[in-house]
Amino acid sequence: MGEILSEIAKESSGVLTEVYKDGISQSIKPIGTMLSYLPRTVRLGLSKWEKWIINGEESLRLTGEALKDKVDKIPEEKLCEPEPYVAVPAIQQISYCNDSKELRDLYANLLASSMNIDKRWSVHPSFVDLIKQLSPDEAKLLKIFPTDISALAPLVDCRVVIDGLGGGITVARNITAEFLYSVCDNPENMSFYLENLNRLKVIEISTRTHIKDDFVYKDIENSTRINECKKRVTLTDGQKFSIEKKCFYMTEFGLQFIKCCIGIDGNNS
Repeated sequence: MGEILSEIAKESSGVLTEVYKDGISQSIKPIGTMLSYLPRTVRLGLSKWEKWIINGEESLRLTGEALKDKVDKIPEEKLCEPEPYVAVPAIQQISYCNDSKELRDLYANLLASSMNIDKRWSVHPSFVDLIKQLSPDEAKLLKIFPTDISALAPLVDCRVVIDGLGGGITVARNITAEFLYSVCDNPENMSFYLENLNRLKVIEISTRTHIKDDFVYKDIENSTRINECKKRVTLTDGQKFSIEKKCFYMTEFGLQFIKCCIGIDGNNS
């Protein structure tokens, strides 16, 4: 990590080196020292801590390599020192991302954006905490979500209703286009991935709006996911399935996050 950071430091007034020394390195060294003095039998019980230290340093190294590649693409006259309120917490969080390239890339893009004069003031400090609340699958989804501010993405709920009466029960929520499921390691979690992104205000799920062109909903309505959902429910007399059409779209906040942390304009990719 030292060599990588020293190269980046030449471009960024050394701030990343200092952040690492003051923030991460000093916090994990005492843990490592403590473990070295413990009896082997006790250390076995704490082996996950020891592994965390090693993996944390490896995560920092890998992110540093990715960051260097991104910084190298920024014109020299556009380079600037990142704001500490972005750089310090971002580098502290990187040590927890040893098993997720997707999350490391988000942090690397965030840091690169904060070192680019044209983007630095678009980097909101809350982006660091936002990444901390994302799963790798959610990071993958953000790369393929529609990025036009006016774009709507189809979403449906599958409900059981009673003919002639109001009300009903929802048996499946937030079923969407199949290509979104295909990028996820755990596609069965799609509904709460979308609800989490909605909670974070990256997207907005609207139950009051749907896409006028019904054709975009047909593939979802005829999908295996809807059919499997229907198979799990036994209808009684007077009951029927109903598809409630909804949509979701990117918020201004979400679009700004994607610009800074994913690089939809190509400057950080």
